[in-house]
Amino acid sequence: MRNKVLIIEDDNELAHTLKDFFEENTLRVWHASSGEEGLSLYHKEKPDLIVLDVILPHKSGFDVIAEIRDKDIATPIIMMTGTEFDENSQVKGYTQGATNYVPKPVVPQVLLAQIKNLLALPQDLLQYKIGEMTIRLHAQYVEFDAKSYKLREKDIQILGFLLARRNQAVDREVLLKQIWKDDRTYNNSQLDGAMSRIRKVLEEYPALAIHTIYGSGYMLSDKI
Repeated sequence: MRNKVLIIEDDNELAHTLKDFFEENTLRVWHASSGEEGLSLYHKEKPDLIVLDVILPHKSGFDVIAEIRDKDIATPIIMMTGTEFDENSQVKGYTQGATNYVPKPVVPQVLLAQIKNLLALPQDLLQYKIGEMTIRLHAQYVEFDAKSYKLREKDIQILGFLLARRNQAVDREVLLKQIWKDDRTYNNSQLDGAMSRIRKVLEEYPALAIHTIYGSGYMLSDKI
């Protein structure tokens, strides 16, 4: 059972309120009051989910999520903020890999429901809603509504990475580092092969397309 939650929040009163409430509802919770402490606990405890404040002393929530996402694209991260909820900040949070981006004040019961929903999803499943279409990514296949297609594990990881950043350019080096953990050039052929297989699946869904950004990387765009 996945139930390990890390709260990174410098408002100790809020953090302790959430921690006590979550623990009363079967979760195991760690609290860090700074970005540095949060990263240390993340590496030590390997939480199943992170609740991350945007405004933190010294190292911001954006800095923290960037460091985590450099090696880990799977752990759900819910970002929350009392001041940085403008459109640009939300786009920045989602672009950096936030699972959700919520305003304060948070309602503990609602936040708990979000957490339990995310923790209940199979670890090999990610889900995206684009227009009326639901896309589900499993370990080795993808579902578009009720139709499924078999792909390789790294193909699925690439597709998920691009879906989370759709309409944003992603450098080849970033994909190589995220998916293969190695951005040296000899992995380029594997990336090219993965892109070819993904594009073949997307041929049936003209509203979605992966564009090559010459000299840079790729962008998955939607016309929905």
